[in-house]
Amino acid sequence: MSKISVKKMYVRTDAWRGYERPIHAVCGANNTGNWDDSPCPTNVCCSELSKAEHVLRINKIPYRRVWCRSSNVFCVHGYLVVPEELVEKGKELIEPLVKDTRLLYVI
Repeated sequence: MSKISVKKMYVRTDAWRGYERPIHAVCGANNTGNWDDSPCPTNVCCSELSKAEHVLRINKIPYRRVWCRSSNVFCVHGYLVVPEELVEKGKELIEPLVKDTRLLYVI
């Protein structure tokens, strides 16, 4: 079985802000909690990541769900990470899901 590395990098969005992202992530979804005004509710985020996990599972691609910090204290990022040699295949498999989801994105 291939090893899944959860090594992260920091992505800067400007001089003050940014977020962590696993190097071998294939997709992600943001989570801002289940508050009434939350633009990225936890239940939607987790549901959409679960749909992507299902696609990876039926295609026998091992994965791990990883949560990472961002400079926005109200937001965490959920990612699905696969072995390095399966990153491109994982992205291709998940891409069709994006059009039918709200928060899911391919890296």
